[in-house]
Amino acid sequence: MKSPFSLQQEWHLFWNRIPSNAEVMDYIQCDSPREQKALFALSRIGIIGRRQLFHLFSIDKKRLKKMVKERKVVRHEMRLENKIIPIYALGQSGAIITKLTTYEPNYWVEYKLEDVLKRLLFFSMYRFFAQSNIIPTPEPFVGAIEFKGSPLYIYVLRGDTTDLTMYLKWQNHTFNGRMIIIAEKLNHIQPILMHTKDIKLRITTDHDLIHGGNLQELFYFIDSSGEFIKEAK
Repeated sequence: MKSPFSLQQEWHLFWNRIPSNAEVMDYIQCDSPREQKALFALSRIGIIGRRQLFHLFSIDKKRLKKMVKERKVVRHEMRLENKIIPIYALGQSGAIITKLTTYEPNYWVEYKLEDVLKRLLFFSMYRFFAQSNIIPTPEPFVGAIEFKGSPLYIYVLRGDTTDLTMYLKWQNHTFNGRMIIIAEKLNHIQPILMHTKDIKLRITTDHDLIHGGNLQELFYFIDSSGEFIKEAK
């Protein structure tokens, strides 16, 4: 069964564009810690799903509708046949609340489908670290999660792996962090294994993220013979 996050699923993106002459609201209020946490997470990653806003940050439909009205977030849609998934980007008011100095209106229209899927999978991973801080990262990583005082760099593999291959080729000698790779299937990782021998690496799959009950059962590592071994065993 294909993952809902697979590029083989024929999702279509429907972006809402904000007019270039749209005025910034005169008064912006955000006293809710839940809203603030959700907006800061969104300012670092760029896109999040409605269900993720609810499960990770307790943002219900009524509050979310108000956040859209106040331009804290902007609603968009992913569609697959008759299925619709609402997704959200950071709005102008949200950028001001989070003190984001490099906000680009309509930044989301540059995202391809794989960019959106990667960000939704990042938040699927984040549910296992929901009390941790999210750290912005350079490409090819979607972001990093602060865990036990240091970042876990999250790379989501969708299609071409050239970005990570090139990064590791030129940065491997300076990269000393911990990395998590999310792949649809374990065999998709084979092309990049030769570049990850000296990296503190753990691997998981879409299926494990979607159906995993706890963090201990989530990851695989690669043994000395190159086999994928479930860490919990």
